[in-house]
Amino acid sequence: MKDKISISDFAKLRNITTETLRHYDRIGLFKPNYVDPNTGYRYYSIMQYEKLGTIKELRQLGMGLEEIKKYFENRSVSKSLSILLNKHNELKQNIDELQSLEKTISEKILFLKNIVKESKVKEIVIKQLSDRDIITFGKIIKDDLDLSYAVLELENALEEIAPIIASNRIGFIISKEDIKSSNFMQSSSAFVFAKGKVKVTQSHIKKIAGGQFACIYYNGKPLNREASVKQVVKFINENGYVINGDALQIVQIDITVTDSIEEESIEIQIPIKNI
Repeated sequence: MKDKISISDFAKLRNITTETLRHYDRIGLFKPNYVDPNTGYRYYSIMQYEKLGTIKELRQLGMGLEEIKKYFENRSVSKSLSILLNKHNELKQNIDELQSLEKTISEKILFLKNIVKESKVKEIVIKQLSDRDIITFGKIIKDDLDLSYAVLELENALEEIAPIIASNRIGFIISKEDIKSSNFMQSSSAFVFAKGKVKVTQSHIKKIAGGQFACIYYNGKPLNREASVKQVVKFINENGYVINGDALQIVQIDITVTDSIEEESIEIQIPIKNI
């Protein structure tokens, strides 16, 4: 049998392309056994099958070409084992990161599916909510410009994977005093719900006590809340309740997932107790 195999025939034997073999030659990873000085044609030996096969398998294990070049430098069992262990640890870390990313995306998909249905209900609903932690810098929001700067600062305080897109993390506090005096359109402070790692001191984290909340959804911009807040306050006054703390205004569907103002959805949550 011949032991001077053309580049095309050798590529077929290992089920790769001739350009791959040329590239491996150019970078010094896998060179032909013989190059014709007159034509420049590359020829390979069947004895080279092992190295090319090993390169293919290392590529399948996710190793880069520079990693593979190092693998072939003075090979030994201990060195090969060390390289494979390092690659295994790297792959496990990548898997952990991908699993975390998959979990995050799954939660966002589930949230959007649920909130689209829930936000279509415009009646006032009494909800029993648990304690929640928020991050707030206490800056007053009076217009869209204030709002943009406040949200940016809050986003920068989080160290999670994609914490804002397709989530109900951003909100605004309307003080109990402002609501009682019908000044709930005058000002509010922005917050973000704290869940994972944050880059703020404990002084910027505030606990929202759990309990009963009178809640309603409306569509539109966060600052267009007057009619909805009035509707909830009227409900509270007419049904034997009193306001039991600052109100929360939570952005449920926002510009991270839609360009339509009509699709943006805000929830008003006012804590209540029986008279």
